[in-house]
Amino acid sequence: MIRSVLYLHPRAGNAIAVAELYRSSGVLEDAANLEGCLGAELQLPLDGNGPVMVTALWRDPRAYQQWIESPVRSVHREQLSELLQDDVSAELRGELYEIVHEAAAG
Repeated sequence: MIRSVLYLHPRAGNAIAVAELYRSSGVLEDAANLEGCLGAELQLPLDGNGPVMVTALWRDPRAYQQWIESPVRSVHREQLSELLQDDVSAELRGELYEIVHEAAAG
């Protein structure tokens, strides 16, 4: 399994607007509906400052690549362009991490 980690830098620090767009547009739900996506999350900084972090768990890099190439994702990227400092004309792509060790409570 792999985890993707994407940092989004909201304009004027408006992380709430980014979160609202993700909710109303179903960005994470669209990702989760792809085969190979095991779950996705959007995290806001506790102090209200800094980037928004989006993480997802994927079966393998190929599954993440399917999300990157998804036409649905392109629509979301266009919607995000108004809310981010990031240059979204370039491909927004998270860093990928291989999960090599894990533990769970209980």
